[in-house]
Amino acid sequence: MAIIFGFQLLVPQPERAPVSEDQTREQSLVDLSLQGSSSGTLIDRSELINNSGRVTFNNSKIKGSINLAGALIDDLILMEFQETLDPTSPLIEFLNPLGSENSYYLDTGWVSSDSSIELPNIKSIWSADRNSIGVNDPVKLSWTNSQDITFEKIVSLDEDYLFNVDQRVINKSKKSFDLFPYGLSKRQGIPDMQNFFILHEGPLSITDNVLEEFDYDDLKDKKKIKLSSIGGWIGMTDKYWQTAIIANQNEPIQQTYSYSFVENTDNFQTDLVGDKITISEGSSISHNLKLFAGPKIVSVIDRYMEEHGVLEFDRSVDFGWFYFLTKPIFNVLQFIFGYVGNFGWSIILFTFLMRICFFPLAQQSFKSMAKMKKLGPEMQRLKEQYGDDKAGMQKEMMALYKREKANPIAGCLPILLQIPVFFALYKVLFVTIEMRHAPFIGWIHDLSAPDPLGLLTLFGFVDWNVPGILQLLNIGIWPILMGISMFLQQKLNPAPVDKMQAKIFMFLPIVFTFVLGGFAAGLVIYWTTNNVLSMAQQYVIQRKIIKS
Repeated sequence: MAIIFGFQLLVPQPERAPVSEDQTREQSLVDLSLQGSSSGTLIDRSELINNSGRVTFNNSKIKGSINLAGALIDDLILMEFQETLDPTSPLIEFLNPLGSENSYYLDTGWVSSDSSIELPNIKSIWSADRNSIGVNDPVKLSWTNSQDITFEKIVSLDEDYLFNVDQRVINKSKKSFDLFPYGLSKRQGIPDMQNFFILHEGPLSITDNVLEEFDYDDLKDKKKIKLSSIGGWIGMTDKYWQTAIIANQNEPIQQTYSYSFVENTDNFQTDLVGDKITISEGSSISHNLKLFAGPKIVSVIDRYMEEHGVLEFDRSVDFGWFYFLTKPIFNVLQFIFGYVGNFGWSIILFTFLMRICFFPLAQQSFKSMAKMKKLGPEMQRLKEQYGDDKAGMQKEMMALYKREKANPIAGCLPILLQIPVFFALYKVLFVTIEMRHAPFIGWIHDLSAPDPLGLLTLFGFVDWNVPGILQLLNIGIWPILMGISMFLQQKLNPAPVDKMQAKIFMFLPIVFTFVLGGFAAGLVIYWTTNNVLSMAQQYVIQRKIIKS
């Protein structure tokens, strides 16, 4: 575990070198990143929404509105997710209007190298042909400038979390000009984060089929990072929620991560700009972008990858370097869940499957360990016979192992092979929204959180907020059961000949009990079940060998 965690912590993933871009686009993006800063005075979210013209949407998964000032998607509430386990707790308010606390919004539009073209901006007031959007029932937003150029947005919403935006430009002016389509996500302030090194929270993108991730601190240091790609997407991710601007997957795009500090507020932005489009006199053009805003539900993300061809969209769920193992484990748990309807039982049945997969290897290991236990008296005799003659004792022990066909390190191999599975399951429990607030039986109401009935609260009989440092001692019932199962399993193993080693091994169940006490309950349930199944298999094998 130390190697796995330490490697990810100490060896950073290689970063792509930023790609220099055409000066015209560079200037356009500078202007783009500067627009949309609040005045510094925060206003209540509901007051801002109620006092502005809006087009509402509601598809039973998300509800909110599009602000006609700027045509921004800046009001979005997740209707299936609450802040806490308390059934009366508020729903998650994901996107918030500019000027409110934790402002966060999505925008689309056009930039141009021709400064004489009057383009819509964040203050432009758009007109709408209807007051609300239904599922696949779009609204048309329109804005016409003083040059007789009309800009339209046809915005539709699917049954989940994807907005489709068709941008059109109708040129009735007397000139031709070039435009670049853009889409962006912008947030003010640094959100509450887990700040755990195995989880990425912040800006990210798929750039030429490669996952790029930058922390908020990276942007504060570098101010601006530019990349080029064919297709892909860019956005910002929290642990469970995400925004993403999705380009046409065969279109050359420029992706930009940017930071500014305006009115005493941190401003973070991710945007993409499409290829140049020339619009001649009396003609019209159109361009399509898709905007994702919502929870990172794996089945929904996978469906968007398949239906819309969104490249590597499933990498928005931080399955990590063990992606090749983590996602299949999640898929197995999800498959079992489809039959049992509870992720706790899914984890237990998954543990049975792992035991079946490792059965032949474990069988050989336990046979060797049983032989080692049977040889215990003979090993003790050799220790007494040779005393301080370590070399002589080692030579005789090797001869004994060879003669009895016993391997003293055979018991380690199954454990080593299970470490990647253990870590991958830990990632699944930690990063997937499906595990958030997922209940088990009894007192476990959230498999992604530690066991709530702690030792210092007398397992729930004392209502006491345990201070932070004492949480290390506030171990729950499942970690204690895991420690007991580990202790009993040790009793089945051959005791080390060296007394100091024996004492160290005796303390290991206690150490692991406190270490795993702060881990997700689902992980502790897996480890406890695994210990019980291992003991059962080991006990049967030892009975056979000792009798023989």
